[in-house]
Amino acid sequence: MRQLLYIQHFLQNLAASMASLFKVILLSRPVSLPKARNKTLVILGNGPSVNPFLKVHAGFLKDKAVLGVNHLADSALYTQVKPDYYMINVPEFWTDDVDIDVQDRRRQLIAHLVEKTDWPLDLILGIGAKKSQLWTDIAQKNPQITLHYINPTPIEGFKKFRFFCYRHQCGMPRPHNVLIPSIMAGINMGFEKIYLLGADHSWLEELFVADDNTVYLTQRHFYDAQTARPDVMKKMGKNKRRLHEILHKFMLSFKAYFDLNDYAKKRKVHIYNLTKGSYIDAFDRLKLNDNE
Repeated sequence: MRQLLYIQHFLQNLAASMASLFKVILLSRPVSLPKARNKTLVILGNGPSVNPFLKVHAGFLKDKAVLGVNHLADSALYTQVKPDYYMINVPEFWTDDVDIDVQDRRRQLIAHLVEKTDWPLDLILGIGAKKSQLWTDIAQKNPQITLHYINPTPIEGFKKFRFFCYRHQCGMPRPHNVLIPSIMAGINMGFEKIYLLGADHSWLEELFVADDNTVYLTQRHFYDAQTARPDVMKKMGKNKRRLHEILHKFMLSFKAYFDLNDYAKKRKVHIYNLTKGSYIDAFDRLKLNDNE
């Protein structure tokens, strides 16, 4: 029985590796990330825990590189923090066939990045953005912004194969959350320590099914924690996800963090989760003293 399970596991990994290799050939392109300019990176997620953390530990970001994500530029915190790096990996933000509300959020985010950024910023985008003039024009509109790209190609299969693809920036664990490519970028840029803030991931508390079988999720962020309302989760900027699709998306995200932690250890990078109450169970937890 054990031998049969080993063979089954081997064949599953072989099939997954071959499928991933095909995706790399089809989807991935040569990319390069900026090099780390110091040893420590803080990835500033958008979870509601950010505000209380920074209220107590206002000086924690000092002398550390900071990476912001997604809609940070739409908030006042953006110009206060002045992140060194910025990650956006929302495919519908560079896709034409999306609902009007997605188009509006995209235009607003681009406008804020261009208008507010008066310091050097390395903006990291999914490779799909390279085909969108909305995004490629940003560097011309604001020379403080330098564009870089990642391959969000999902990589599965044998560990050695996965780690080879990760290191050569061919892909990553399924990037169902912006934190996944952010951590991957931090590792590959050469940081030795990575701290996670605002990585609450407490969506399960905010998920429910209405009487008409529509699934709603309240996605709270530090900038709208008191005003966020239940909404459907869309697929590629349109339509709505069913419950099993949402839970599967969550499962892949939480699983990806274990893959990233294994890869980080291989690269001698330590990841600390500073997010109080975070649902992520893959990384070492760290609680700061009040004077840190």
